[in-house]
Formats: sequence, C-alpha cells, structure tokens
Amino acid sequence: MKRISKILILTVFILGTAFNSFSANGPDDPAGKGNGILGFGFGPGIAWYGGSGFGPAIVAHYDHSLWEVGPGTISIGGLIGTSFFSHTYGPDDYKDHWVNIGFVGRAAYHYGWNVPGLDTYAGFGAGTYMSMYSDDGDDNNKDDFHIGFLPTAFFGGSYFFNDMIGINAETGYNFTYISFGVNFRFGK
Repeated sequence: MKRISKILILTVFILGTAFNSFSANGPDDPAGKGNGILGFGFGPGIAWYGGSGFGPAIVAHYDHSLWEVGPGTISIGGLIGTSFFSHTYGPDDYKDHWVNIGFVGRAAYHYGWNVPGLDTYAGFGAGTYMSMYSDDGDDNNKDDFHIGFLPTAFFGGSYFFNDMIGINAETGYNFTYISFGVNFRFGK
C-alpha cells in the first residue's frame, strides 16, 4: 500500500507540474453544466458485512453535471469500489479474508467558491455491495458470500491544475473513510 501511495503521489506531482506549464490556472468552474469528471482514488476501506478494521480500498467514480442550481451545479454519476481485509488470530495463526465490491449511483451538489480550478461537493448515493469471505479455521474453510444495500453520504474537493487534470480528496460513509486520487475533466 505504501508503494502504491508513493507512486500515485509522484505521478500526480509530475503530471501536475508538466500540465501546469500549459495553463496558469484551472478552469473557472470545473464542474460546470455539461462537464464530466472521472476520478480514481485509494484510501482505508470501510469494512462492510462482517469485516472489521482498516483495509486498502480502490475506487473509481464519474460525475456528470446536468443542472445549474443557484451558484452551483448538480451532478449525477456512479462509483465502483473494492476493499480488502485480512486478519490473523491466536497462537495457531487463524486467518480470515474479506473482499468487498460495490456499485453505487450517486448525486452531488458542486460549488467552486469563485476560485479557479476548485470544485467542492457533497452528495448522497445508493447501491449494492458484495462481500466474499474465506478463512482457514476449524470450520473446514467455510466460504461466505453476501449481497447487501449500500447507502452513501460523502463530501470532497478537487483542485484542477489545468482544464483536464486535478487532484481529489473525498470522505464520508462511502467505500473509503477517506480517499485521495486523481481526477480527469471532460466537457467544455
């Protein structure tokens, strides 16, 4: 996880520096009506069905701004994510493993505070998750599969170095407690 974090941070820094030379500022309204934002992030995952603690999570999301409402815009989109948990217990090194996969439809309100390149947002979503469990305990390698309802609430912010590339942070009751990543902007 540390190696992936270092590689992603270095990539964002290099891309931001390289693309920043093409544009002095990001767009005036990154999430303005008609724009789409594709993001990729990672962070500590939330344990869903039966898991506990922290595990690495990877998410991808897309938000498309459709309506201007007051000084901001409303977007509709989706998120897909996965998280992994593993624990070792006791003197016999009993191990259990959880893998979670989720699909969420979401809507958010975006506002830029009149700062070029800045997009802050908050929203809600709903979808489904699948949890797959395995262990090597006394229950003969029992495997378990569970599907459940996944409500989400989140808020975050992005800063775009130019018209196309930015960085992102998001937190809430989502697939991660907090995620950091890269965003790509499409549209006008």
